[in-house]
Amino acid sequence: MSQPRALVAVVAALLALTTSAHADPGKPARTRPQGPAAVRFARDVPLLKDSEWGWTVGGFGGIRRGYPLKHVPVIFVHGNNVDAADWYPVRDDFLKAGWTRQELWGLSYGGLGGHNGTALRRQNPEADTEHQQEGSDQTYVTEDDVNVPDLYCFIKVVQAYTGSRRFVIVSHSLGVTLARETLRVHRELRRDLVAFVGIAGANHGTTFCPPGSEGNVVSCDEIAAGTAWLARLNAAGETYGPARWMTVYDGSGAGDPAYVGDSYAQSPALRGAVNMQYPHTYHNDLRVDAGIVAAYRAWIERFATLHR
Repeated sequence: MSQPRALVAVVAALLALTTSAHADPGKPARTRPQGPAAVRFARDVPLLKDSEWGWTVGGFGGIRRGYPLKHVPVIFVHGNNVDAADWYPVRDDFLKAGWTRQELWGLSYGGLGGHNGTALRRQNPEADTEHQQEGSDQTYVTEDDVNVPDLYCFIKVVQAYTGSRRFVIVSHSLGVTLARETLRVHRELRRDLVAFVGIAGANHGTTFCPPGSEGNVVSCDEIAAGTAWLARLNAAGETYGPARWMTVYDGSGAGDPAYVGDSYAQSPALRGAVNMQYPHTYHNDLRVDAGIVAAYRAWIERFATLHR
């Protein structure tokens, strides 16, 4: 079977999987998002349908099928209320360091995001312009479970399109637990995971989900401290081989509003990972600060560079 036909077959199978997925009716109610996020993929990248809402999944990545790789592809997974545009400054830093668009991928699970990805230290004018044009003036709260099919299918598309079974994940906020849950549910992906960077993830709870919020706030039934969902996730292994693991977080209990106080300061850390603390750093700056990006990019390159 030729490569294009094989890729079409892969996507057809994945679309069948996503269209059969449904949200758990027992979870807290979610409002409908504003609509789909911008599609910034190369022209020959097969498009997926959102498993919950049915529209085309947005994001970025790709040059053309068969384009040579210098690095194992990276898949960027955004946090709650936003979309793949959150990663534009990070993508551009990787491009300046010699990576290509064939190696850099982001998906917009949950549709069009709002502006709450704003950082204090760094601007994202491309995202601001894009969201202004798209009319994004709200936020949409989603969760992990309902987005696992979309991330799984996106990983499979990136593998098929690039020809690389191996991949890297760089995730932020809700994207950390989403990516970890996807790897728990689809354990076969673990053998192909080269490196995992989890930035400000609610691995052991978050101040955004205080006690009592579990049944009322979307995603808090998953990521509030002490939930059965987090216990199951962490019991499956906070880290595991052959991948290398890094976390990036504030650690002071004062810089990131998602992890305020001693009880939550170390929540993003994972046993077995290189746990990098940047005290008094804001939630979104942990993702896009140029110095921090350079640090986690250089760490990834130790394991993901194909040709030196």
